[in-house]
Amino acid sequence: MKRKITVVAILLVLAMALVLPIVFTGCQNRSEILKVYNWSEYIGEDVIEEFEAYYKEVTGKNITVKYDMFDENELMYTQIKTAKADYDVICPSDYMIEKMIKEGLLIKLEDISQYGYEGLEDYRNNMSPLVMSGENSLFTYDYDEETGLYNQYSRTYMWGTMGILYANDSTAYKNSKYGTYSSMKEYVEANGWSVFWDEAYKNKFMLKNSMRDTYVSASIYTLLNERSDYFNASMTPAKALNATDSATVKKIEEMMLKQKGLIKGLENDEGKEQIIQGEIDMVLQWAGDAVYAMTGLQEELGKSRDLTYFVPQEGSNIFSDGWCIPKYSGNHEAANLWINFMCKPEIAVKNMDYIGYTSGVATKATYDYIMENWASEEVTDYAIDLSYYFGEDCGFDTTIYVAEEDYAAFEAQFPTKSIIDRCAVMLDFGDATNTMNALWRNFKA
Repeated sequence: MKRKITVVAILLVLAMALVLPIVFTGCQNRSEILKVYNWSEYIGEDVIEEFEAYYKEVTGKNITVKYDMFDENELMYTQIKTAKADYDVICPSDYMIEKMIKEGLLIKLEDISQYGYEGLEDYRNNMSPLVMSGENSLFTYDYDEETGLYNQYSRTYMWGTMGILYANDSTAYKNSKYGTYSSMKEYVEANGWSVFWDEAYKNKFMLKNSMRDTYVSASIYTLLNERSDYFNASMTPAKALNATDSATVKKIEEMMLKQKGLIKGLENDEGKEQIIQGEIDMVLQWAGDAVYAMTGLQEELGKSRDLTYFVPQEGSNIFSDGWCIPKYSGNHEAANLWINFMCKPEIAVKNMDYIGYTSGVATKATYDYIMENWASEEVTDYAIDLSYYFGEDCGFDTTIYVAEEDYAAFEAQFPTKSIIDRCAVMLDFGDATNTMNALWRNFKA
């Protein structure tokens, strides 16, 4: 599962990335270096070393991976757009891939057979139908329907949902302004995103220190939750998430400002630790980090708390991060081989297991990982059909049975089709980016 990186460490990495150019010692040729720019703590242990060995085996040549990290799409974008940093591989989120394709900042993936290496297998089509361009994909954009550009420029690394991570032992809901409930589970599932506007949880929840992530909950609450002043029965999650017209944005901002005095704070990574420690009872969270909070992090902290992850019925965001090659890459061949290696089934499983998110690669190796780590042969009460993820004709039974104590974490990593159906992709804000940034500055002021 995803490991914790301290805020101090993140700030140090970001400061160095903004101020200092990447400096290499010695006389290595650029063809012997692969520069990777990825999210913090977003790769399995030893995978970099395994790629270097794979590259040697395939090409007969040595490669050194220079690995840098970011924690915001916009920081990565600035490094490519403004600083023209010559990273070979980057891992943006879906909306940023869209933006960078439109701005000519990415190059298309190459046919690796042209390299002429004997026995080189192309793993890049091991993708789930959920993340490939086509009628079953959730990550097909308006500009992508006929051309398939999204997959010409990228391969999905991980995907997940956005939801509420909450503590089942909380009791503040008994003072909720929304009514009487028998449990925290009943309270959250009955009220959805409106729990983040309930005075009963003042200073007991956190949101993300990210305009896009916090806008997810605010926009869908404002337009799709029946408790909102601006509930719109004809609205859809896709329209709500991507609402940028001034009248709608003004309504969403009004709801965010009403919420502002209730929030304990905005967090980057520390929220999942604070909820385990009992400092808060709810946090806006990505599915992968929720899985980590419900499992591995509690073991690392030596403290347990009964946590559940829920994607509100009114809808949420489904997102993906993908491997891409930026315009200023100095080593296209090694970049394409890196992406190919990351799509290798056993490597995809290793990364997924470490990170806690869901791999874009859906093969028998992924299925075997699920069966070995999650499935129960004795309990048949909790079932999830993953045919949407593996494909209807994958050749194996896609209904997974999970024990009750594991079900919440499993459903966070591998959501049901009904959860998928109520989620939508967030697009590039385009010309409205400045307006949205102004909203965020006003909210944080």
